[in-house]
Amino acid sequence: MEKVQGMPFSINNMRRGDWEAVRAIYREGLATGLAAFMVNPPSWKAWDTGHLTIGRLVARTSDGAIAGWSALAPVPDT
Repeated sequence: MEKVQGMPFSINNMRRGDWEAVRAIYREGLATGLAAFMVNPPSWKAWDTGHLTIGRLVARTSDGAIAGWSALAPVPDT
């Protein structure tokens, strides 16, 4: 288990059941006005369609809470 600012956490594959916690973090980022060009986070279906099935990760605290996440999205080869 790694530690950031004294908080132990582990990196795990994101599960479908993690979506509500991930979406809440997404919403917090969007509220800053700096995270993306959208106002509200997408639905699960839209988010799932737009991201690769590999590379979906969450940072989980020792009590199981999700402290952060990352995911890969395809980029067109232009």
